[in-house]
Amino acid sequence: MVNKGNERFIEVAKDIELGYDVYRSLLQYMDDGEIGAYFENVRKPPRRYYIRVNTLKISSDELAKRFRDKGLVAYRDEVLEEALWFPTEGPNRVESSAKYIVADKYAAESVYLGSNLYGPGVLYMPSNINAGDEVNVISPNGEIVALGIARVDSSTFRKGFRGIVVEVIKSVYRLPKLRDLDEWRFGLFYEQSLPAQWVGRLIDPGPGEFIVDMCSAPGGKATHVAQLSGNRATVLAVDRSWAKVRQVEYNATRLGVRLQTYIEDSRFLPNNHPELTGNVDKVLIDPPCSDAGVRPKLHYRLTMRDVVNYVNYQRQFIKAAHALLKPGGVLVYSTCTLPPMENEENVKWAIELGFNVEYVNIPAGQRAFDGLSRRFHPHIQDTPGFFMAKLTKVK
Repeated sequence: MVNKGNERFIEVAKDIELGYDVYRSLLQYMDDGEIGAYFENVRKPPRRYYIRVNTLKISSDELAKRFRDKGLVAYRDEVLEEALWFPTEGPNRVESSAKYIVADKYAAESVYLGSNLYGPGVLYMPSNINAGDEVNVISPNGEIVALGIARVDSSTFRKGFRGIVVEVIKSVYRLPKLRDLDEWRFGLFYEQSLPAQWVGRLIDPGPGEFIVDMCSAPGGKATHVAQLSGNRATVLAVDRSWAKVRQVEYNATRLGVRLQTYIEDSRFLPNNHPELTGNVDKVLIDPPCSDAGVRPKLHYRLTMRDVVNYVNYQRQFIKAAHALLKPGGVLVYSTCTLPPMENEENVKWAIELGFNVEYVNIPAGQRAFDGLSRRFHPHIQDTPGFFMAKLTKVK
């Protein structure tokens, strides 16, 4: 146990710390060894890197063939016909260099997987870096994530350079650079984890249904729902800023799916759009959460205050969804995090609000701690940590 200020933390894996109260709450559902295994696996990427085939434009078999023609081997998922996956390469030993550049947390985690380092992701660049230098990229906690070649010198970077600062030549893990392919530009696929693809299947969109995605950016689930409906459902994708909605619209255009979009805090949809109240067939909520299942994480800290704040925020979306839905309407609620307070306990709260919870019958993941919802665990299914529940409005 580590004391930091007034907070006590448990280090459950290297550079991953949970507040003592968070850790104690998890012990009601998992033993100490399982918590450690969960977060040890969070530190590295899944062995399978998934994409979703845009079956409106191409079949999975045809896209896999196109990848093979380019020297990339993609495999069909055992169950989901629109899911293909690539093997993740690594871990690789990355040599030390005399010079280094520090990336911020999110950039470091991308570089860890083989991405180049761009200007906005640089946290610190020493003044002795010249273009052409061999450099290590390191994370804020000092972990070497890649070896590469500096493409600009320090003085150019300090003028606000936003392009490639380090071209990565070797990283701890490596994924195929799929966004360089014509198949990506033509909208033949979308990069999406396996659990997230199951959310679209759980929505099960039908022709003519009106479906709202309340926290839509960057649009993976909304575009999947539109795809599964054959563009025959009306899908309204909502997010709170123009930048977020622009992401959704860009992906919808690239994929060739039809969405309606609102720039709106969707917690206030029932008040701001009374015409929607009681008229929605299905709602999808994947709200902001504590992200404890997102992989890979090189360092992470979670306090009970964080969890409680997320829970209070998430319940506002659930309450708005209840107002939007028709009687008998369906809510699919999902998160990419572990704490049951943000998951099973939110489902219990939704039941008190006027929902019934349905058994999630999908041949993947495992039963959640409530026995009805579904979870994916990094140390068991080797996916991101994920939770999903299906609820029906009864009053």
